[in-house]
Amino acid sequence: MTQSDHAPSRYFLDESGTTGDLSKAGAGLDFKQQPVFALAAVGVDDEQGLADRLAQIRRCRFSQAAELKSSKGHATSAVVSELLDAIDALGGGILLEVMDKRFTLGATMINTLVMRPLSPDDHNPSALWFRAQLAEQLHDTAPVEVYDAFIQACRNPGEASLKAAFRAVLQWAPPETPRDSPAGAIRFFTLDSLKDYRKAGVSKPEVQRQFLPLPDSGHTGKEVWVLPHLSAFTNLYARINKLRGGSLAEVQIVHDDQPYVAEILRSSKQAVEGLAADDRRVALARADYRFVETCELTFTASTGSPGVQAADLIAGFAMRYTRDALAGTLPSPESLKVFRRLANTRDGTPGFGMNLMLSNRDVLRCGLLPSRDPAVRPSAPR
Repeated sequence: MTQSDHAPSRYFLDESGTTGDLSKAGAGLDFKQQPVFALAAVGVDDEQGLADRLAQIRRCRFSQAAELKSSKGHATSAVVSELLDAIDALGGGILLEVMDKRFTLGATMINTLVMRPLSPDDHNPSALWFRAQLAEQLHDTAPVEVYDAFIQACRNPGEASLKAAFRAVLQWAPPETPRDSPAGAIRFFTLDSLKDYRKAGVSKPEVQRQFLPLPDSGHTGKEVWVLPHLSAFTNLYARINKLRGGSLAEVQIVHDDQPYVAEILRSSKQAVEGLAADDRRVALARADYRFVETCELTFTASTGSPGVQAADLIAGFAMRYTRDALAGTLPSPESLKVFRRLANTRDGTPGFGMNLMLSNRDVLRCGLLPSRDPAVRPSAPR
């Protein structure tokens, strides 16, 4: 039996904690007091069956509400637990991307300013693991000024702003930093990257862009940088591809209507599908970027889609749980149980469950263990 034999063909997506691109981090990197982003996909073929279960939950828990909405406080642990029971009964499953925005911004800095990928080997599991360790160090110890300098370079690309971004990293990791430490490795690779920048021509706009994340064009035509929604969506798409064993021709992805990101997601979907054409592929145990077939992506208002409503509740619960845990709030036993259930939903099936873009320390604070996935860690020496 292939993966597609027991994987849903319809996936309903919604997000929580969106504040636009991360270059608008706000004072002190507070991200408008929404430091966590979550994107949920509810995979279920019987949307009418899900609608019936949602109606039962609403009548029992919030009888005065016309619709269950996370923003209205309806994404309680009890509601989400009953919703997961319903999805299980319908033969469906959950895919979640949960991202700490500061960690995501730091990982982007590592992958552009410090160690921009230059060859296919830069995408192999051990290389990805190494970059993650550097992002951990940056997240845990770098001051706001390092992030601010990088943000300014993104928003106002130029020789002066890019040099300032390099200088901020090197001031944080001075020459006396131990070479064999993660901070020392960041200094070493930053100096190497700066050398490449100078050699290529510091005043050339096309060179400057090579050391910064590529911007996308929003629905108003303005450029946006480091959009967490984008990377979360493309990874969810690759996870669905893994779950379906590459059989996507009959799959439909229904996303909550979001004019701000719709065109970006459509173009990014096409771009990630094209990776297979030139062999630029990332090998992961829970995601497959080798797209042999493609699927349909549509956008619809949550009011007309029970599947999107379910995704809204799950994304909202995951975002608020993670946000509160990182702020030091001790979760209730009920909330912890539901969060762990989301993390491990149909854990034996690659693709389902939760992908956390958090530091290992913060994963522990959320009540989970950091990933031990062999595909994202280097093999032990033989």
